[in-house]
Amino acid sequence: MEKLSVKCAAKVNLCLEIVRKRDDGYHDLRSLVTAVGVWDEIEFEPSDRFLLTDPFGHILNESNTAYRAAILFSELTKRTLNLSVSLKKSIPTQAGLGGGSSNGAAVLLALRRIWKTRYSWRKLVSIAKKIGADVPFFLVPTGAAIVEGMGEILTPVKIPKLWLVLAKPNADMPTQLAFSLWDARPFRISTDPNLLLQALWKRDIEAIKKLAVNVFESIAANRVSDVSKLKQQMMAAGAITALMSGSGTTVFGIFFDRKSAEKAFESVRSNAAWAYLTCTVKRSIVIRQVEQG
Repeated sequence: MEKLSVKCAAKVNLCLEIVRKRDDGYHDLRSLVTAVGVWDEIEFEPSDRFLLTDPFGHILNESNTAYRAAILFSELTKRTLNLSVSLKKSIPTQAGLGGGSSNGAAVLLALRRIWKTRYSWRKLVSIAKKIGADVPFFLVPTGAAIVEGMGEILTPVKIPKLWLVLAKPNADMPTQLAFSLWDARPFRISTDPNLLLQALWKRDIEAIKKLAVNVFESIAANRVSDVSKLKQQMMAAGAITALMSGSGTTVFGIFFDRKSAEKAFESVRSNAAWAYLTCTVKRSIVIRQVEQG
């Protein structure tokens, strides 16, 4: 087989609301999500057995999303995992950026290519949702989507190029904790992914400020004060608006041009445990064949 190198993007939620808690204990969400140019990398090459490792040679197991994706797709397609897979992480974990989910989607798309299986991306969604709620999004071919339900209802969309400054404090916010805190005191926020999408194309700043909101932001800010501080610093540095991504704790500022974003990045970076200047991208997963010498 060919040796493959796969780049897996991060994501941000440009708006995020909880519609309701379901009878099964899970939650229905509604969000406008876009891939952004922070990348993990996964390499696939032939082997006599399946092995997933990090760059230091440490073996990763079923606690890893990429591992679970490989095992599940192998079982469903009845194919043997004769592959050595190496995962290099650059996306911080428990940051609301979907790095683990992106890895899982990348494995599904890479194995589809390696095994030449005729699965459309929508058919892969039925597998992806068993791995994690954010995994289906990364299969969308446009790099952006309105996401509903438990993450499996996807409407691919195109968004304008946006420049983003990402900043994460030291503290994390586990997803399960964020949902349990919302369950204890449920509340709704007012947003609409379709209207936000229109506002972004029109560069309607007032509408963007009103609609780019995240239900988890106040929950996280009550526990991690740096979330509010980073948001304030981002706005002071010239962001059109700023909000937290996912269940946290990464805060990102939105800019229409690179120069403004670069200036804000220099202003904010020293106040964060991790910071990154990037932009939206049109593909979440990029697969290329590695030339063998």
